[in-house]
Amino acid sequence: MLNPSDFPFWLPSPSPGLAGLSPKGSVATLILLKKPAENAIRLGSLVLGFSMSLPQFDPPGPLFEDVGSIVPALFDDQNRYRLFAQKVWPVLVRCREQLAECYTPENGRPALEPVVLLGVLILQFLERAPDRQAVEMVTYHLGWKLALPLRLADPGFHPTTLVHFRQRLLEHAKSDLAFDAVLEALHQEGLLSKRCRQRLDSTHVVAAVANLSGLECVRETLRLALEELAEVLPEPARPAFWPLLWDRYVDSKLDYRSSAETLQDKFRQAGADGFGLLHWLEGLRSDLRYGTQVELLAEVLGQRFALKDNRPEPLEQSEGSAVQSPHDPDAQYAAKGRGKQHKAWLGYKAQVAESLPEQNQPAFVVSIVT
Repeated sequence: MLNPSDFPFWLPSPSPGLAGLSPKGSVATLILLKKPAENAIRLGSLVLGFSMSLPQFDPPGPLFEDVGSIVPALFDDQNRYRLFAQKVWPVLVRCREQLAECYTPENGRPALEPVVLLGVLILQFLERAPDRQAVEMVTYHLGWKLALPLRLADPGFHPTTLVHFRQRLLEHAKSDLAFDAVLEALHQEGLLSKRCRQRLDSTHVVAAVANLSGLECVRETLRLALEELAEVLPEPARPAFWPLLWDRYVDSKLDYRSSAETLQDKFRQAGADGFGLLHWLEGLRSDLRYGTQVELLAEVLGQRFALKDNRPEPLEQSEGSAVQSPHDPDAQYAAKGRGKQHKAWLGYKAQVAESLPEQNQPAFVVSIVT
């Protein structure tokens, strides 16, 4: 019999059982996770695929109802947590109807209140707090409880809840919901005019991936493609060269102490193995040929190699838009400045527009484009 306590990463908070799970496929998926360890790597996508029902909204009482008379003494009228509760929280509550589009009305396990989670993401950004620390702040920090607002006895939730909530916002194109709502509130309060003067600047955003060499990028892409195929390709259907590729790129690690000639030979070998795998896949069904990692492998090989007499030769310099890491294919290598001002990074550029202060009004960021 399945026990929900076996899956602490699945249940973000204590649950009385499996009764709250969606009846379609939930138990079957949990059984799948009980199988060999390689199935566990699919946990993130499986959990995010479950439907969640929108909880019933429980509007808070008066501002200091639960935290008592101590709050006015600790948080004055200009305190940011008190201002958040008075000015920002009502704006987030008005976003609840749009947040409801991310959930199914009556199916699935009841979710945590999305307005609270949206507020947590904003406070988390302001405090520069990682997920685990943000959850601790929700549980123990009086200012956060006042800002959101939560009852003193609120137990908090599991940190992975924030991961799933961000993914839910991305999947439903709601990632800029809070930003746009607060910006509109600033317009309504007269703090920001519709046609204000603005200044533009750019900054770099470092991707959360390692900076890989060309050889490492090809090998890692090939490893991910093999692991993707292993999930859908039964052993009898695998080619004769499958054990060799698996040993080279999944079970083995690159020896960085090798000579430059040896590493160059390994680069050519990885290219030949990758093209050979793609050639074998040409006659198979579409779900194998057009998997996410297989298509990425084809893209990386096309950027890193040129075929000469049907033999792959490494290009001396890949295109500027070439994939630098298969774990974040959109991240690009960039550099600016010279000498001591030189900066190089793997990631993105963010263009930021900020309003110019007028008549003692503060400046506000009005747009961010990555």
